[in-house]
Amino acid sequence: MLTILMDFRFCLIAIIAYFCFSTFSYASDTKTLRIGVLAFAHTEAVLSRWQPTITRLETDLDTPVQLVVLTPTELDEAVEQKTVDFIITNALTAVSYKKDHGTSSLLTLVPLMSSNPAFAVGSALVTHQELEVNSVTDLSQLKVVSTDRKAFGGFQIFAGQMAQQGLNPFDDFKQLDFVGFPQNKLLSMIEAGDTDIAILPTCVLENAIKHREISATTLKVVLTKPSTELKCQSSSKLYPYYSFSKLGKTDHRLATKVIKSLLSIHATDDAAFYGRYDSWSATVNDSSVFKLLRQLQQWPFVTNWTSIFKTALPWVIAGFIFLFLGYLHHLRVKRLVVLRTHDLKSEIYQHKMTQDALFTQTEQFYKAQRVLLTGEMASGIAHELNQPLAGIRYLTQGCIYRLSAEQTELKEAMTKAIQQVDRAQETIQRFRNFCHQPSVMSHCNINMILDDTLTLMAAEFSRVKLNPQLTLENIGITGDASLLQQVFVNIIRNALDAMEDVAKPQLFITMALVGDQVKIEFTDNGKGLLPQELERLFFPFETSKKNGLGLGMIICKRIIEEHHGEISACNNRDIGLTLTITLPLE
Repeated sequence: MLTILMDFRFCLIAIIAYFCFSTFSYASDTKTLRIGVLAFAHTEAVLSRWQPTITRLETDLDTPVQLVVLTPTELDEAVEQKTVDFIITNALTAVSYKKDHGTSSLLTLVPLMSSNPAFAVGSALVTHQELEVNSVTDLSQLKVVSTDRKAFGGFQIFAGQMAQQGLNPFDDFKQLDFVGFPQNKLLSMIEAGDTDIAILPTCVLENAIKHREISATTLKVVLTKPSTELKCQSSSKLYPYYSFSKLGKTDHRLATKVIKSLLSIHATDDAAFYGRYDSWSATVNDSSVFKLLRQLQQWPFVTNWTSIFKTALPWVIAGFIFLFLGYLHHLRVKRLVVLRTHDLKSEIYQHKMTQDALFTQTEQFYKAQRVLLTGEMASGIAHELNQPLAGIRYLTQGCIYRLSAEQTELKEAMTKAIQQVDRAQETIQRFRNFCHQPSVMSHCNINMILDDTLTLMAAEFSRVKLNPQLTLENIGITGDASLLQQVFVNIIRNALDAMEDVAKPQLFITMALVGDQVKIEFTDNGKGLLPQELERLFFPFETSKKNGLGLGMIICKRIIEEHHGEISACNNRDIGLTLTITLPLE
C-alpha cells in the first residue's frame, strides 16, 4: 500500500511539472506575433484590407498579432534578419524566399474572381477600344506604363512571357514608364491619351467597371488568353494568388494554430469581405512560379544582389590581396628605377663633362685647321674669280643700259644675273674672311633661305626627277643667312647622293615652331647609314663617299652650334635618314 502511494505521489508531481513547463512554453509563445505583408500601395489601404484578418487571428489565438506593412526592400531585410514570424506575399516573392531563405508556404489565398487559387492572377494589357494590338511585337511602337517593376500581378508576369519569346520590355518598347500606385491611375492615363498601353494585374479593369469608375465601352484588354478558372480577361498565363508563409524560426505548433484560424474564415466573414478574398486553402502547386523566377533572374530588376555579394566576396578579397601585392611590387620596381636613374644621370654627367672637354679641344683644332686649309686658297680664288665676275657684272650692266624700255623681261633677267654675280662675290669675300672674323648675325627668314636654297638646286632636282615635299612656316630668327644656306645645301646634296639608286626618290622638308625654337627636318628614302656610321657622322674625316673629305657634316655642325642650335641624325623605321636641326628664335 505504501509503495502504491509513493508511485501515485511521483506521478502527481510529474503531471504538475508537465503542466508547469507546458504553461511556461505556451507563455513563451504568447509573445506578439509579427506578420509582414508586401505592399506597393499606400500603407493605409493595406492596413484597411488586412487588419480584419489580423483581428480574427488575435481572437482565435488569444495572442497579440501585429501587422507590419513593408515595401519590397523592407520585406527583404525583415526576412533576412528574421524580425517577422509570418509573411503574406505574392507567389513569386514567396518562391524566391523559399529558395534563398528557406521559408515554408502554408496557405494560398482564394480570390473572389477565380474558383481555383492556382490560376488566379496574371497580366492584363489594357488599352483604348479603338487601338488594335494583335501581337507582342505591335507594342514596340507604343507608349507603355506599369505600376512598379517588381509588381508580380502585372509587369513581372508579362516580362516573363516576353522573355520566353526572346524579348526585353526595357529594349523592345518605344517607351516604358513606371508611374506607381494606385492602379486605377493608369486607366485614367489611357483615357486622357497620356499613354497607349497599361500593364496591370488581371481584374483591375473589371473592378473599375463594376464600381463605375470608368465606362465599359472605353477600354479593353488585348492579347487575351482563354481561361475557365478566372472570370476576368488575362493577356498572360495565370499563376497562384497570395501566399501565406512562415519563417524557419517560427514554431510549428504556432503555425498549426494560425493555419486552423485562417482556414476557418468564410466568404461571409468580415476578414474575407474587407480583405477582398473568398477564403484560404492549402498551398497549391507553385512549379510554374519557379519557372517564371528562373526566367526573370536574367533581368536586372530581380537580381539578388545579397547572394551575389556573398558569392563574390571571397573573390573580391583575393583580388584585393593580389592588387596589394602588385602595388608592393610596383613600389619596389619604382625604387629600383629611381636608383638606376640616379646612376644613369651620374654617368651621363660624367660623359657630358668628357664630351665638353673633347668639344673644346676639337673646336680649337678645327679653327686652326680651317685657317690652314682655307687661308692660302682664299686669296687665290678671290683674285682669280673677282676679276671675271666684275667683268660679267660690267658687261651685263652695259647690256641693261642698251636695252629699250619695252624689253622688260630681258632687263629683269639681266638684273637677276647681276644679283647672282653680287652673291658670288659676297660668297668669295666671306670665304676669304672666314678664318679672320665671326659670322654676321642679323634677322633672317628661314622660309626665304630654304626657298633660295631650293631655287639654286632646282637643276639637280630635275636631274633625279625629284619634287621636294615642303611643310613650311613663316618664322624669323637671328642668324647668318649665307652660312645657314650652306648647311641646307650640304644636307640636301647628301640626301640626293643617298637616293642615287632609288627608283622613286622622296625628300620631305618640314619646319615647325617648338616653344622658343624652330625645328627643321630633312627626311629622305635613301639607303640610310650603318649604326657605326651614324655614331661617327659628325666626326671629322669620316665619310661614306669614295672621294669625300669627311668635313661637310662637321662644318654643318659647327655652323649650327655657332648659332646656338643642335643638329642630329637618325635612321627611319623603314628606309632612309632624317636630319633634324633646331635653332633658337633669338
